[in-house]
Parts: sequence; C-alpha cells; structure tokens
Amino acid sequence: MSLLEDRYRLAIRVLLPRSYRAGREEEMVDAFMEGAGEAADEPDARPRWPEIASLAGLGLRVRMGGAGASPRYVALGEAVRQVAVLGLFFHATIGVAVAVGFLWTTPSPYTVQGLARGLDSLLWAAAFLALTRGSTRAARGLAVAAAVLATAVTLPVDPLGAVLNVPLAAVPVLALWAGFHRAAPRPDLPGWLAALPVGAGLALGALLLVAGAASLAPKIDLRVWSFVWPWLAPSGLACLGLLAASAVHLAARRSPFRPWALAILAVPVLVARLHPLLFQGVDPITRTMAVVQIGQFAALAVCAALFTVLALRAVPREAPLVR
Repeated sequence: MSLLEDRYRLAIRVLLPRSYRAGREEEMVDAFMEGAGEAADEPDARPRWPEIASLAGLGLRVRMGGAGASPRYVALGEAVRQVAVLGLFFHATIGVAVAVGFLWTTPSPYTVQGLARGLDSLLWAAAFLALTRGSTRAARGLAVAAAVLATAVTLPVDPLGAVLNVPLAAVPVLALWAGFHRAAPRPDLPGWLAALPVGAGLALGALLLVAGAASLAPKIDLRVWSFVWPWLAPSGLACLGLLAASAVHLAARRSPFRPWALAILAVPVLVARLHPLLFQGVDPITRTMAVVQIGQFAALAVCAALFTVLALRAVPREAPLVR
C-alpha cells in the first residue's frame, strides 16, 4: 500500500460517514489511484485539492440526507431543510412588520437607512417566495443578500447587537445552502404559503404599532408593559414562536426530525437574547424586564437541551447500509 493510497483512505474516512463508506471505500480508492496516474509513485504524493473538495461536498450532501445516507442523516437533512423554511418564514414576517413600522413612524423614510430597511424586508420575502416556488438557487442568493444587508444596517447603530444577531440570520441561510443541495428533494411547499409572511407581517406590524402607542398612554401602568416589552423585539418574538412550537410538538410528537429543527433554531435565538441581558438598569421596570428576559433565556435553554436529547433518542444509530 503506497503513501498516496493511505492518504486517500484517511481523507475518505474523515470526510464521509461510515454508512456511506461501507462497500464503497475500495471502489473510491481504486478510482482515485487510477486518476493519479504516474503521480502515485512519487514519494510525497498527496490527494489533489479538487478531490478533497469533492469528498467534502459529497460528505455534506450525504449528511444532509443525500443518496446512500443512513436514517440518522436522512432525519438530519429533513431537520436542516425545516430550519431553512422556518427561518426564512420568520425573517420574511419580521421584515414586513419592521418595514410597516418604519414607514409609519419615520417622517422621511426615503433615506439611505429607510431604503435599506425596505430592501432588506423585500429580500427576505423574495427569498421565501423563491423557496416556495422551488427556486432554491434564487432563494440562496436572496437570503445571503438579505442577511448581509440586515447586518450592515444595524452595525453602525448597535455594533454589539448586530454581532449577536448575526447567527439569527446566518443559521437559516446556512441551512438553506446545506439542506437544499443538488441531491436533496425539491421543496414541496403549497403555493399559498408564499403569501403567509406578508399577511402575518402586516398583522404583526399593526399589532406592534398599537402596542407601542398603548404603552405610552398614561392610563396604562408601565409596570404592566415591563412584562410585555421583552417579547416584542425580533429575538423576543423568535423566542415566543419557538416556545409555542415546542409546546405544540410536545403535545403531538408526530415528526421524528422536528426535535432536531427546534434544537438547531434555539441556538441563534439564545445568542440574540444575550444582548438585552448585558444592559440592565436599577429601576423597577428595568429589573422586571430583566427577570422576564432571564426567564425567556432559561426556558429556551431547557427546550433546546430537551429536544437535543429527544432527537438523539428518536433517530437510530448510524449503521452501514451496504455491506
């Protein structure tokens, strides 16, 4: 056995799951060695970088439920695709709601920041629309543009908040790129789902405007609103949505891959919820908000841990599919 063959075997074992390697490793090594030609006899021959990249891409596709994947990776791929769908739906809804509030409350929305916010909301909505139509390539490009623009708009105003909210936008985008690969099934989403973020965003935007006006009215005690305000920020709404989805899943438990999706989605929301916890005052209203935010963080952390355990128990262990 030559040194180059050893290195090919090492790359295959590192980059490909055991279930895919079983019954295929020898064939793959033979193909690589044949392709190496005379270079196989060199004393320090190494696999070429395009070959390593090809193996890495194949390993990712298999782990995302591609051909030859074990039941565990099939479930993981479905979960990652659900993360992409739910994440894009959330950002499209929030984008429309933020655009409604910004256009309603800003005297001159046709500024650079105003136009950027409007474009960002349109990009998220367009990405979700493209995904529902099965255009995953367009959805990936639009989602990347939306995530970059959202960070660029927030970064000059709130650098720490922008950094802590990067995972909230990046995780669905990464799930979109990883889950909807060329070997994955095409999105099978109903056409009416494309309009749902727009309707939900308009309703949410109106609700936030009403809540904002009501919280400033002198007839309402601010101590009451101190329990409500932590839920109205985008990360607070994401926390509320995940806790509601967790309760629904625990009541039904119909999907074997939903615990994976909920556990994955909880991580960026937990990171985003760190931001309000870092800035607390000493007045009673701020202390009440801090207690609510700590409760949100703790409840979501418990849900994430619980769903991780449920996912690991529900999905069978990896086993060779081909012998």
